[in-house]
Amino acid sequence: MILTFENIAHYLLGEGLITLPAIVDGNFSVRDISSRNCNFVINKEFPDKYLVKQVRMQDAEKTHTMRIEATCYWLANNDPHYQVLKDFLPKYYKYDYLNHILIIELLPNTFSLQDYYSSSQRFPTEIGQQLGASLAAYHTSRADMEQKSKSLSLFQKKEPWIFELIRNYQNGAANKGQMRPVEQQLFQLIFENPTFVDLLKSVTEEWEVESLIHGDIKFPNFLINTSFQQGAELDIRLIDWELADIGDPLWDVAAIFQNYLSFWVHYGKENNSTHSHTIELHQLQPTVATFWNSYVANRNWSKEAADQQLEKAIRFTALKLIHTCFEATPHAKHLPKFCAQFLQLSLNLLQYPQATIEEILGIPTTKYHAVYA
Repeated sequence: MILTFENIAHYLLGEGLITLPAIVDGNFSVRDISSRNCNFVINKEFPDKYLVKQVRMQDAEKTHTMRIEATCYWLANNDPHYQVLKDFLPKYYKYDYLNHILIIELLPNTFSLQDYYSSSQRFPTEIGQQLGASLAAYHTSRADMEQKSKSLSLFQKKEPWIFELIRNYQNGAANKGQMRPVEQQLFQLIFENPTFVDLLKSVTEEWEVESLIHGDIKFPNFLINTSFQQGAELDIRLIDWELADIGDPLWDVAAIFQNYLSFWVHYGKENNSTHSHTIELHQLQPTVATFWNSYVANRNWSKEAADQQLEKAIRFTALKLIHTCFEATPHAKHLPKFCAQFLQLSLNLLQYPQATIEEILGIPTTKYHAVYA
């Protein structure tokens, strides 16, 4: 069954999610917001609000990622190890595995963290606090404690593709003939620097399979309540779990760091011609530091363990910046300006980790002062 604008009401009636009187009384609405999948917004103006997602066609990869997302919602609602995650997800209603239909709560009066930061130019530390708590909520359960769980059988435990891409290029196994000119230029900028190459080689060997990870952490995937701007308590939800897997939790942490650094680069002085305002690094640092401290507290790490994990997260952040550059190339005719900035920032993170932890991220470390004082 393929959902359409015409038949979706019948489907929801059959599932008991809407009532016939509501339809008759005009208290029912449908909006088609399809993109990669079939997506419908139900009852934006009325009670019982839903987001309905369905794979458009019998595509094995998209069907798999839909099942992955549905599994994450199921875990949050049924597995004791992940029930704490419920506070950070939209409400889960149903997954129709025969028709590949996922139904979750439509969160009213929200906007993305990306839109909030762009419009408000404010970076409250409360946001960093909740970001740290939300990531730690699903990073705490270790994969080796749940090997027999059928609910985890869909996860492939694959490292992000950038790890293999870098290794293949280093080993001469990459098919350079199939690369577009922009991709070749990126690799040239990276691999013409022997120091960069040596540092990246060690990073690609650090991946560890430890816990559930989101795998696609970025500001557009965090939704916050619009009432927060009027003084209400902050409520953050994390959406789009299609790329979730069992992997290294520090990849999600690195993605948070990378998102803040990206925001700084895009809104920095060098790119002021494309924006009406600039973002200074010092504006972001308190929130970044609060995020890390919140994450550490919720992971119950010792100071020594936290220092070690932070240094690894910094190395992953360097790789994540490169990852972001490659994500920007598929439709680009020329290498985006920010890529050169990202690559230089990536190299700095790898070469001078202790200095960048404090000077760029704004996270005080005793080790930094011991080395550089």
